[in-house]
Amino acid sequence: MKKIILLVVTLFVVSILTAETSPGSTGWDNGLLKWKSDDGQFETRLDVRIYMDYAQFMGNDNDFRNGTMLRRARFGVKTKLWEDWSAELDFDFADNVVDTKDMWLRYDGLENSFLKFGQFKVPFSIEELTSSRLLTFMERAYPNLFAVGRRCGVGYTRWGSMYHISLAVYGQEFNIKESSRVDEALGFGGRIALAPINKDDMTLHIGGAAFSHTTIDSKGQEEDWKFEPECKMGDTEIIDLDVVTGIDNENVFGGEGAFRLKNIHLQGEYMMAMMKREKDLKDASFNGGYVSLSWVLTGESKPYLMEEGEFGKIIPKSNKLGAWELAARYSYIDMTDEDAYQNESAFAAGTPGIFGGKAANIAFGLNWYPNPSVRFMMNYIMVDNSDTADGTGNLLGNDDFSILAARIVVMY
Repeated sequence: MKKIILLVVTLFVVSILTAETSPGSTGWDNGLLKWKSDDGQFETRLDVRIYMDYAQFMGNDNDFRNGTMLRRARFGVKTKLWEDWSAELDFDFADNVVDTKDMWLRYDGLENSFLKFGQFKVPFSIEELTSSRLLTFMERAYPNLFAVGRRCGVGYTRWGSMYHISLAVYGQEFNIKESSRVDEALGFGGRIALAPINKDDMTLHIGGAAFSHTTIDSKGQEEDWKFEPECKMGDTEIIDLDVVTGIDNENVFGGEGAFRLKNIHLQGEYMMAMMKREKDLKDASFNGGYVSLSWVLTGESKPYLMEEGEFGKIIPKSNKLGAWELAARYSYIDMTDEDAYQNESAFAAGTPGIFGGKAANIAFGLNWYPNPSVRFMMNYIMVDNSDTADGTGNLLGNDDFSILAARIVVMY
């Protein structure tokens, strides 16, 4: 914690010194506080987010906790340095834990491309790469938990008028404690996005991505994916893979598509995770997907950002009425493989089957953006769980229920 505080203070002091030696101006850019030097070589902006949630579970057989929670408090600083360089430092405060998110240095002195060094998101999935402050629903859809998230590595991104390509070589996260570190597993990830149609009133996006990482050291890796029903409240990890052992490497593939027509946005993804196993444990595979539809009633639309290969922020036309958005989403996850073995003990006993459970959700959302810095969200989620969706035996299976959730977002 002391190291983190020292880093934040150091960055703050550096920002002050830069402001002292480089005259510039401070202002608001679509709700974000930004300072920019007169010569354009330096630029610094804050990225502060506070998410306050409430959730109520209804019709559930298991005992889930209702109430309020601080979903996220984020402090970030993004800086442009000497025109051709930029950097970002983000910390997340949640569940009484301080977590390092983005921490990278980027070289921007290349035409329509950049090199990135540090900790950042491995390029995979349009929804995973989209900032949480821009999501249509309070939480990402089920299959995005397959995504590897942030890792320390080196990345390269290039884009043109109709394409976006990102590649990365990565290892572990910064947050892994030194006492538990081993030789880092090596991973590779890549994503390509095409926008054959990208006009002011229409965008067609098609993309695909994959990543693969090897086992840590020479020992078989373990995996224990856990899935909540698209709501963080209540300790509801119903879909639980338990501990699957003997994994040589993991390979995850994803396909994505989106279509925007003025203020209507359609988006969907499919993902498959494959585990290459040791010995005779048999390879295992799991999959999931989602499709979502949103309609901005007040006429605003989401701009498409070719540099990112994703959609941007809704900016209200009026800071009195704001922007209003309706949305619906179907998602599912299948964490069952009847042919693979959970571990060596199951193989020795001749009892195949990994039963992490299956689930499908139908969600409806209502969003109000009174201005670029404030957002109110409400989600109603109908959850359909299989009999093996029981948190590895700690919960009742086949528990179908609904969730009413709300969130207040403040960002500046």
